[in-house]
Amino acid sequence: MKKKTILTGIRFVSLVLISIIWALPLLWALWSAVRPSNMVTKFDFTLVFSLENFRYVFELWDFFMYLKNSLILTFGVLAVQLITATMGAYALARLNFAGKKFAQFIIMAHVVIPGGVLLMSNYLTVKSFGLLDRHLGVMIIYFGSSTGILLLRQCYKTIPQALEDAANIDGCNLLQSLWYLYIPCCKTAYLSFSIVSINFHWNNYLWPNVILNTQSKRSLPIGLALLTKVGGDAGPQWAYASAATIVVLTPLMILFLIFQRQFMNSFISSGVK
Repeated sequence: MKKKTILTGIRFVSLVLISIIWALPLLWALWSAVRPSNMVTKFDFTLVFSLENFRYVFELWDFFMYLKNSLILTFGVLAVQLITATMGAYALARLNFAGKKFAQFIIMAHVVIPGGVLLMSNYLTVKSFGLLDRHLGVMIIYFGSSTGILLLRQCYKTIPQALEDAANIDGCNLLQSLWYLYIPCCKTAYLSFSIVSINFHWNNYLWPNVILNTQSKRSLPIGLALLTKVGGDAGPQWAYASAATIVVLTPLMILFLIFQRQFMNSFISSGVK
């Protein structure tokens, strides 16, 4: 019993230390965001605070332009992904067709392939379609989601076939079965996938930066990177960047805190890592 208590204490202390280490960058950003810009890089812990950095973000930085573009990219991709993931998951979970195992293998392989490996081929494809410097050029490569398909497939397989047969007897076609049976039964999985998709595309920097050249079309992560350069010869303006970082991250943190229980339960039950 004593040994078990010691091990529990060690695990608890380890988790606390890991949490503190993980939270340090965020705490530093929060501290810098509420400090005068000339005190950010100094080891001065006097209690002097200012909201000037946030005023700069909302009034002098093109925050709302970047916000509009991020909303278009994030939720435009999510809307299409929910449709394609639903169709793909149903096909893998319920239909029998030639090449089904091979298709499932390709989808699973795509999950483990780093996105950077496909950067050049994706760029050449988007360029051949004439979609450079357009929001559609950023979004189109993400319209299909392997993670979403596999997550929903696992959830669909938990629904008894008898329920769909009963729906068919009642006159439901495929789309009606999906809308009235599968989607309501798997709403937690849909919620979890939506959070993952929103988090990724809200913070996506590399691909939009490659495709978008016009300033007015760029998203928040690109604008945030450019914000560190506004100081010119004076160097990066970390106070402004920290304030903008807090503003950009706050919606995601609130979203995750509200739905964290459903998020974790969905991935644990589906077995998708």
